[in-house]
Amino acid sequence: MALALIWKTLGIKRPDKALESLAPYAEYLLLERGYSPRGVRRYLQDLAFWFRFLEAENLPPGPEAVRALLLKERWVPRRVQGFLAALRSYYRYLSQVQGEAVSDPTEGIGRPKAGRRLPLHPSPEELRRFLEAFEGEKEARLLSLLARFLYGTGLRISEALSLKGRNVLLEGRHPVAIRVVGKGNKERLVPLSKTAWEVLLELGPPQGNVPLFTFSHGRHKGRVPSARYVEAKFREAALQAGLDPRRFTPHKLRHAYATLLVENGVELDAVKDLLGHESIATTQIYLHASRERLREAASRLPEL
Repeated sequence: MALALIWKTLGIKRPDKALESLAPYAEYLLLERGYSPRGVRRYLQDLAFWFRFLEAENLPPGPEAVRALLLKERWVPRRVQGFLAALRSYYRYLSQVQGEAVSDPTEGIGRPKAGRRLPLHPSPEELRRFLEAFEGEKEARLLSLLARFLYGTGLRISEALSLKGRNVLLEGRHPVAIRVVGKGNKERLVPLSKTAWEVLLELGPPQGNVPLFTFSHGRHKGRVPSARYVEAKFREAALQAGLDPRRFTPHKLRHAYATLLVENGVELDAVKDLLGHESIATTQIYLHASRERLREAASRLPEL
């Protein structure tokens, strides 16, 4: 993959020297490990920060340098976890893929417990208000269809934007499911909800290698929007509708899909497979979210 294409995929316009040195690692994560551009970009930013710290403090990479950086930054536990994961992944790549004689600088560093945050997702009524905000938007139809499809399938934004006609499974002429390639290049089959099925009908008959979601006019006609473009437009629509934009990211629509399935009695194992989670522990957070909403509802009962 050409350097320019790597940075374009990651949404990085002007990579500095620290980032440029990480291009082979970025390509490895994108092509061989199947990481999302957003996840790769986050890893690269942490690694560039790490390199700059080592240079500024004149320290060799190792556990003592990691401890010094964490002591200086005083990050919250979740931020520390993400940073340590980026370092661990990179040095494992150098050792196991590149064959370099390097050691993991996070070895022996304790991983703080970050606790579990409940997914913050919109209700169906809020979603209707959100979708109404796209009326009059230049790319209203594309964005509205995409939002409805994410809500109706629980796909990651990268998974939805990579879909092509050949990924749609038909029974006769009717779409019934989609074949999705998710994290780690793992393939799964996602049956269509009524919402997702209606979106595909509006998009028209699927065609081979033609992407499902493309700009319909203008200089970008026929091209697939980037995830960052979609995120920005979703934010604009939420603000226009007087809604909290944090609740209307593409990933929050995935949260809404999962939580509402659990609230309606779908078994966790089934939700796990639909979302493409590796572990049931990841899916269990939606069970906690469902219980939290039920507790809140029960707490509103007037006292006698």
